[in-house]
Formats: sequence, structure tokens, C-alpha cells
Amino acid sequence: MVRQRPPSPRGSTSTCSGRYERRPAAPKALGPAVRSTEGRPVSTSASRLRALLKEPGILAVPGAHDGVSARIAEQAGFSAVYLGGNALGISLAVGQPLLTLTETADCSTRIVRTTPCPLIVDAGAGFGSVAQVHRTVREIESTGAAALHIDDQPYPKSVDYHRGKGGLVDLSEAAARIEVAVKARQHPDFMVIARTDVYRATGDVEQLARRCKAYAQAGADALLLLDVEDPAHLQRVRQDVPDLPLMWIGGVVPPVLSLQQLEKAGFAAALYPFNAIAAVVQSLTDLWAGLRESGRIDQADDFLLRMRGGMSRLAGMQTYWDIEDALRDRRPLGSPQSLQ
Repeated sequence: MVRQRPPSPRGSTSTCSGRYERRPAAPKALGPAVRSTEGRPVSTSASRLRALLKEPGILAVPGAHDGVSARIAEQAGFSAVYLGGNALGISLAVGQPLLTLTETADCSTRIVRTTPCPLIVDAGAGFGSVAQVHRTVREIESTGAAALHIDDQPYPKSVDYHRGKGGLVDLSEAAARIEVAVKARQHPDFMVIARTDVYRATGDVEQLARRCKAYAQAGADALLLLDVEDPAHLQRVRQDVPDLPLMWIGGVVPPVLSLQQLEKAGFAAALYPFNAIAAVVQSLTDLWAGLRESGRIDQADDFLLRMRGGMSRLAGMQTYWDIEDALRDRRPLGSPQSLQ
């Protein structure tokens, strides 16, 4: 069973397919943190993400590289979103290996302000040494994100990684990153996910199991396995790590498994980091190529008229329209919940 949330009430016309479980909409995101009188964070969207991972079925997590792509995923009925480093790097036209912690945290902040869906953030290799991982966790947690993942690639990131020439750091260093990340978080529900690229780099299932066990012992809340799809490989990991949620990420090289196949293999969640930004790039490439070649935009004449209202609502304009209408008509503004 694939899990989704009902469509957002923000003027969305999308609906969930009948094969998906329907459940009440998630509450609003709590912002960077809600603090007790002692100054400690008392609740974040991380608790919702943890609850989602405990539900039956597989959690599908679409990639989002900005606020509008996150809101589209929410209105399509998904319960969580994922900020991938590759998508963010492409959207900034700099590439993932050159991304900074500041750019990542800024985008995380914008997404959290846009959608109540819990956000998982790609923190790469931690943006520095093992000691610097501590600040990375604090910065990303303070944006209101529900989780981050840290991988076992070297830092600085190799610019050759996306040409299939990436490497790995020693197991001890990678495990230390996870241990420091767990100790750095300020709220116990904030999830530290350990990502391993070892299977892509080596194709060795025993090394995969060894690293997963070490990351679990370091305190990881979940394991993100790159390019691992064979149920037998997951069973081997389960021998050493019986309890942690296993997450899938991949999908670049065909054939790409369906959510049903990934669930059957044993995954609790599937992350789709690249699909949204790839769709945007392809759509814009085709759009402007058509104008250059034919002198016309390949869209129906009323396309923008039909889309304008929906896009304005997607951007949250309905809230402000309601305020102006109430003031003009001398009506009460209503409850804060009604102006969201």
C-alpha cells in the first residue's frame, strides 16, 4: 500500500487515486521551533515524519527544490517532501558539489514556510569535517525541517560524482559523522538518516551490511540506501539491522521499480530527488525551443488565462484576497486558521 495525504484545501483541484489510503490532513508546520519556557524545542514536524514511517505501507517522498514544487507535491496528496542536493544545485545553476550549507538551509526555510509536509533535507557529507557536521545539523534543524541525511562520500564533494566516479570515506569517519549529528540535534524527534553509497561504489553486499550496522550503532534513525533494490540485499542488511526504517533513493538507471515493488522489497520510504527538476528543465527547454523555431508558443491561446487563478492560489494569494475582501466588506477577518 502506497501512502498519501488528502489534497490540500488551498484551492487545489487534484484528487487522490482510490488505491491510496486517505487520512486527515497534517497540521501546520511549526516553523523553526516551538520552544518551552526553558528554551528547549518541544515539537517539530519530525514527530509527524516518525509517525508516517511507522504506518503500514511505503511512504513516497517527492523531490522539491523550491516552495512551489513543494506545494505542488503537497496538493498532489503526498505527506512528505525531499530537498535533494542535486536538484537544488541544478536549480541554482551551480551543481551539487559546489552547494553550500547556507544555500541548503535557505531553501529548507522557504520550503518549510510553504508546506506543512515534513521535509527531509540532503545534507551531503555534512559540509565539512566531522566537527563541522555539528553546525550543519543545528542550522538545518533550526529551519524547521523534519530530518536530514548525511552520506559517506568525501568532503569536499567530488565534481566527478555525477559521472560515476565518486568515492567513499573510511567507515570510521562516516560513522563519526552520524554520531556527531545525533548528539548535535536539539530535539530528540529530529531524524538523522545515514545514507550510504557503498553499493554503488563497490557492488559489495557485505560492505553494505557492514556500513549499515555501523551507522545504526552510531545512532542513525533510518538508513538511506543508494541504488539498492534487490530484496535479498535488504534481507542481508536486516540480519544486522533488524529495526531501523530502510529508505530507497535512486531511480536514474532503468528499469525503475514501482512503489509497490519497493514496498515488497522491504523499504519503508522511497525518495525521488531528481524527477521534479528534470521535468522542469525538459518542459522549459521544449517551450522555448518551440518559440524559437516556429515563432509561436506551443500552448493553447487560453492557457495562461486558465492557469493564472490556479497559480495565484498555489502561491497563497487566496489568504490575502480573503483579508482584502473582509476589510472592504467590513466583515470580521475570521480565525487565524481560516486565513491560511
